[in-house]
Amino acid sequence: MQTLIHHATLVLPDRLIEGGWLLIEDKSILDLGEEATCPGPGSHTIDGEAGFLLPGLIDLHCDAIERLVEPRPKVHFDIHIALQEADYRLAGSGITCEFHAVSLNDDEFGVRTDKLVRDLSQILQEDQEEHLIRHKLHARLELSSERGNAIIEQMIAQRECDLISLMDHSPGQGQYPSEKVFREYMAFTTNRSDAEIDLMLEMKRSQQVYVPARITRITNAAREAGLAIATHDDDTASKVEQWPELGVSISEFPTTMEAAQRAHELGLAVCMGAPNVVRGRSSGGNLSASEGIKAGVVDVLCADYHPSSMLGAVFGLTKQQILPLPEATRLVTLNPACAVHLDQEYGSLEIGKVADMILVQPAKQGFPRVQRLFLAGEEKLKLA
Repeated sequence: MQTLIHHATLVLPDRLIEGGWLLIEDKSILDLGEEATCPGPGSHTIDGEAGFLLPGLIDLHCDAIERLVEPRPKVHFDIHIALQEADYRLAGSGITCEFHAVSLNDDEFGVRTDKLVRDLSQILQEDQEEHLIRHKLHARLELSSERGNAIIEQMIAQRECDLISLMDHSPGQGQYPSEKVFREYMAFTTNRSDAEIDLMLEMKRSQQVYVPARITRITNAAREAGLAIATHDDDTASKVEQWPELGVSISEFPTTMEAAQRAHELGLAVCMGAPNVVRGRSSGGNLSASEGIKAGVVDVLCADYHPSSMLGAVFGLTKQQILPLPEATRLVTLNPACAVHLDQEYGSLEIGKVADMILVQPAKQGFPRVQRLFLAGEEKLKLA
């Protein structure tokens, strides 16, 4: 079966085709071009209504599903219900491939438990045909977690995750420049007592001696399994410089321009949060994503905790004349696809690639609106 989408602005990796058309056959892009070369109506024809036709967005990091499992403290919903809600929310945001970021960190933060990671992993091993989009698992390892270290080794060996990241949320590292900042954050977000935080700090200190060996072992296992490896909250150039020889290819949320620049120079894909772009600042007072983009050191934008910000950031960067639309679109499509080795099939409107795409209508206020979503050529979502 063929589907023809016409009367749309095609957003290609390096240019726009206004009034363009694109032909889908089965699951792939068969052909595309300018209005003058548009073929006659096929078996199924869709009027793009002068909207923008983009590749489906690829999100490497979003932890929003945790809030869907636990929308209020100690109020929990079944993971199946949470994933169903996430599916609709992500599709409506234009995301066709989601890497759910879930943590192995000794239950430091509420729902961030080993059980959630394993339950989500099991669900994602099941048939996904009922979903609107592709769902993958991004396993985040807190390096001080002995239990998490053992679990992620099992998950890598059993091919239960699609991306891993290494985190160290100890005082003096990245997000927490001092013990005082760590204590204040933990007390505010978890309501732990001083005594409970003391025990947590004691555990983290006792585990630091094991961290270097864990990094070596986990990165070796991930490379053997062909998994992309990310690091989290790099704050100095010297910290970044250890990663390439270990096979790390993504630097998530570097907290300083120094770290972002060095990661970019070394060929790591620098990933920042799209909400940082939309809001104009980091929620933690760290590096501004927009400043990083202007400096040419940001390669990827992710949802982080707010899926609709991805599409909002793309059109916002264009509106502010920071990036042309094709380049801004690459931050959420082709570049993340390259970072996780999916670019041969996904991430751009090119002949032969899988037809994951979205038809978007601009809005006078707020974010652009996703009108239609296609997954492997099948229309999964249509909004009036």
